[in-house]
Amino acid sequence: MANFNVSVTQSIVQQPADISAGTSTTYTISNPLEGSSYFTLETVRNSNGFYDTGSAKNTSGSFSLGTGLSTLIQSDYIASVVVAPGGGVLTFIPAISIVKETLNLRGTGA
Repeated sequence: MANFNVSVTQSIVQQPADISAGTSTTYTISNPLEGSSYFTLETVRNSNGFYDTGSAKNTSGSFSLGTGLSTLIQSDYIASVVVAPGGGVLTFIPAISIVKETLNLRGTGA
């Protein structure tokens, strides 16, 4: 199991470590704001700003939303959740192995 602490107020950062397919991965998401915000996992886009046949399908897999999280929006390349004030825990089990340089983590609350 991999555990990462993140925040809705952080800028875009690279995934801290590689993740093997099928490994339960927990993101403890803090939200110090007074309102809800989004937290996003996003596959790095190509040089033209798009996903193509060579893009890793990093967010394919299963997600579980803990208390404080709602409204998962997911494709094979991007996944976002609404994070209530205080935060919550997102559990992700990727269908493929993820190379850290190909996945960005982004808060949208700053």
